[in-house]
Amino acid sequence: MRSPSLALVAALALPGLAAGQETKTTTERRAHDDAPASSRFTTRAGLNEYYEQKFADLDKQRISDLAALAPKLKDQEQEAAYAELFNLAVTRDQYEAAEKAAVAFLDSGKGSPQTKALASFVNVIASSNRGQYDEAVKDLDLFLKGAASADPKAPRIDPSLTFAVGEAFLQRLIKAREYETARKVARTFVDSSSDPSVKSHFAARLARMDMLGKPAPAIDGTDVDNKKVRLADYKGKVVLVDFWATWAQPCVAQIPYYSALQQKYGDKGFQVLGVNVDSANQNVRDKAQVGAVVRRFLLAARVAWPSVMNGTGNADFARAYGVTDIPANFLIDRDGKIVQVELSDVDLDRAIAKALGVKDEAKGPSEST
Repeated sequence: MRSPSLALVAALALPGLAAGQETKTTTERRAHDDAPASSRFTTRAGLNEYYEQKFADLDKQRISDLAALAPKLKDQEQEAAYAELFNLAVTRDQYEAAEKAAVAFLDSGKGSPQTKALASFVNVIASSNRGQYDEAVKDLDLFLKGAASADPKAPRIDPSLTFAVGEAFLQRLIKAREYETARKVARTFVDSSSDPSVKSHFAARLARMDMLGKPAPAIDGTDVDNKKVRLADYKGKVVLVDFWATWAQPCVAQIPYYSALQQKYGDKGFQVLGVNVDSANQNVRDKAQVGAVVRRFLLAARVAWPSVMNGTGNADFARAYGVTDIPANFLIDRDGKIVQVELSDVDLDRAIAKALGVKDEAKGPSEST
């Protein structure tokens, strides 16, 4: 098992500020700019936040300037300008800033299939960010039609872009708990894509979403010290089953966050249960040494929750949960049913609070001071 080689391009978008808030923020930034360098900041977090906003403002301005310039250019220069604009919007998570240019570009009927696909990508995510999911699905249909050209001689769209569009859209739908639309989107990719890796990925995503509301598959295995670990032993608790590996950086990055969740909700009936899939890595030559490697990692990272080793046959818990790429997590309620899949940060925090029946503080561990 490996995370897909296709790269995830899009990150989850943050909600925009209201007009009044934007004006206030602009005024505050000007005050910062006018203040002496020695008195501008009192905390490292404040400094980082200030410059991150500066970078975001520059990205928006660059996108705006490219949108104004591109129609004035000709032929290849125009194509290059639009491609740069849309790539910048995707990599900098500035979909709304590029949306008007994307609509105009698609309406023109010009451009390569790849650049048209990028423009459609921008429209899909911009509509999704506003909660206009029906509109986003329509934009997705346009994207897929462009990706599935009937002409065998036509340039093919890079499968990584197809993967990124679907994954970014699904992440937003799952975050908004629009599971029916998410299922429809995953099914569309399974049925429409000609790329086996894309089909496989979204088939697995669809299978995981279909587990919602159903009893969680049994987990009955051993940890790195050969001690028994059973999901059934946590009956009556809210359990986060997390599939992870030491070689997957996104999984490693989640550890401090899960530690904070365990500390925050542990005494209220919450438990993290890891399922390690190190042995599934095709680059692991000596399977017998996997346990020792994982044990050293758990000790070094100070992981306090149990972690069962994924195996084969009845011990292949990844197969039972339909996990083909990581990270992947499943939130299981006190009755043993899967109530959420693949949530993160504040959304996961809130889902745990809801499952436990405790007050929702609307603040994830990553936001804590």
